[in-house]
Amino acid sequence: MLRLDLGEPLDAVVETSGLSKRHLLVWAESISTDGLHGWLRKPEVTVDRAARARAGLAQMLVGTIAEQHFEQLSTQIVGAQGYRIEDERVGRTDTDYRLVAADGHAICRFNIKFHGTAFAKAREWVSLEPDDCFALATYKIDAALKKQNTERLPFVFLIISVLNVPRATVQQHISEDWAWLAALTDQATEEAIVVRLLTEPWVEPIRSQVRSAAFRVLSARRAYQLMRDKLFERVHALRIRSFNRVFRNAEVDMHLSLSTEMIGFDDFLNVLASRGPLELTVRLDRGEI
Repeated sequence: MLRLDLGEPLDAVVETSGLSKRHLLVWAESISTDGLHGWLRKPEVTVDRAARARAGLAQMLVGTIAEQHFEQLSTQIVGAQGYRIEDERVGRTDTDYRLVAADGHAICRFNIKFHGTAFAKAREWVSLEPDDCFALATYKIDAALKKQNTERLPFVFLIISVLNVPRATVQQHISEDWAWLAALTDQATEEAIVVRLLTEPWVEPIRSQVRSAAFRVLSARRAYQLMRDKLFERVHALRIRSFNRVFRNAEVDMHLSLSTEMIGFDDFLNVLASRGPLELTVRLDRGEI
């Protein structure tokens, strides 16, 4: 229906979609009468709802670029060592990729996090420099470690920091039409919109900046240990009375140092190459990485 709305010939849509011309004509008439939201039986899109959808598209877009960067980087390095990266994103869970040995044995799981906005008050509230501070929701740390303990597979956060690509910068390039459509539809449609947006010229500078950035590695065990040891120092929400009223819809975050509490992805791969998967797994499980 979107293809028809964009002016594509009816016969071309019939040929490639497998849908009958009669159904398409009936649906098109319904949309012209009731609007797309009426045809989908959804409420009309409000300004706030469209804004949230635009923000979601922006986050998904930069996340997709980060994932593409990781795939290119890991294929060049990991493949040469006899290991491989398995794509787990189709399941839409907290696991984006798995690192797998040549014998098919899984070594660890990766969850990619894009860091695009500095915490302006980091120095005042959590004693970290704004450009060195990464916020990770406490519930995500807890859930990651529980999953690791249940499945006996180390859970690893991969963080890429590109502070000159804040989400607001990406949002301004996303048209009202795309935001409106995303607000009406589901995640599969959002993903299709992002695929389309990735072909637009304005994305290339963002892609270049992401590709020039390095990934940082943090195991779920280490994140949990740091959260436990520095709970009131780094989870500033616990020190603010009525936090949820002051910062509506904000998550309770643990703030981590990118430079001193994580290692580079190159260093991670060096441990894998020099010490082997068994020692890497043990160090991840102990929270040494």
